[in-house]
Amino acid sequence: MDNSAPADLAPAETATLARAVSRAPSVHNSQPWRLCVRGSDVDLVERTEIVLPRHDPEGRDRLLSCGAALANLQLAAQALRRDITTSFPSHGDVAATVHTRPGAAPARADLVRYRAIGRRRSYRREFASEPVDDVAQLLDTVEEPSVHAFAPASVGVLAEMLGFATRVFRSDAAYQRELETWTAHTFGRYALGAVDGVPEASFGDEPLPAAGLVRRTTPVPDDVRLAERLAAETLVVFCTDDDTRRAHLDAGVALQRMWLEATARGLAGSVLTQPLHLTGFREHLAERLGLPGLPQAIFRCGHPVSAAPPSPRLPLGELLAHDLPGRPE
Repeated sequence: MDNSAPADLAPAETATLARAVSRAPSVHNSQPWRLCVRGSDVDLVERTEIVLPRHDPEGRDRLLSCGAALANLQLAAQALRRDITTSFPSHGDVAATVHTRPGAAPARADLVRYRAIGRRRSYRREFASEPVDDVAQLLDTVEEPSVHAFAPASVGVLAEMLGFATRVFRSDAAYQRELETWTAHTFGRYALGAVDGVPEASFGDEPLPAAGLVRRTTPVPDDVRLAERLAAETLVVFCTDDDTRRAHLDAGVALQRMWLEATARGLAGSVLTQPLHLTGFREHLAERLGLPGLPQAIFRCGHPVSAAPPSPRLPLGELLAHDLPGRPE
């Protein structure tokens, strides 16, 4: 058999890819993507109709989410013994295209991360006091040259700025209405059978950084106490050389690969991006911390003390697109 020749993806293989993509993390669990399978190629389509004007006014988190979905798509294709290359159209709604052909078994590390896809959850709670070992190995999962990930040595400045952002978002009535709209009520007598949104059960009464998303009732610790809480966690800041569409996708890929590596090691994690959308916040943070680029996300991880609830997901049939007007040729 000539493994250099493309071979169309079978329906069962398409289903495997769709299931993997469906489990990717996304801003407010909005799942802003579609898949279009064309023979042996798979388009990851950005759903630009998903708009969060208060949380994500420029659509950065939407692209970051698509990058996380792309990481899952690549890992799933490799698990199917497909060799892959990825191209990035410069315009249109197709965020990336994964080109596949029959190939060899995946590397062990990629297979381990693929198997962690279904176990990954957003953990918006305090972690156990046990420290995270081998943080350097987590950082080594970042393979995108334009993405820089590092654990900040000092959290005092970060605490000061996150505390300010927390107070801003807590008092922003329009933001709070938007967050409530994207809260999925999935249990009790008022359950709505949601297929997207942040599950209500994932919210707690804890302050940052555990809270993740700031609601009206989220406690705001003083800067000293918040710094103590941040210092007790493992934090990774993801930065990029520039602020382009490709940079946002690459950051999402890097973040998801690290998150899956952490999951495979029995760790839990969640992402902070909310404060980074305040005007001037990222630039100011980059200047004060001496960052090597613009921050795109803050990843927190640690040892869980309880199970995180699963998030609702769109039916796989809605994930697969069959007609993409305007797709670049």
